[in-house]
Amino acid sequence: MTAIKVEIRPGAYYDSVVLMQLQRSLAGLPGVLDAGVVMGTDANKELLEQSGLLPPEAAAAKADD
Repeated sequence: MTAIKVEIRPGAYYDSVVLMQLQRSLAGLPGVLDAGVVMGTDANKELLEQSGLLPPEAAAAKADD
């Protein structure tokens, strides 16, 4: 079964190193097959949309979220 979980942190900026560390930690949790952690930039949202992984609540995220 596939599940997409979204958490938006308004105004919270994290650099790519922190995001990669968090992604690795999440992917290591029991029952998690893969994880992705991104900022809400237009480019990231477009990639998620093209992959069918952009839920409506994530579409409203801003670049600094």
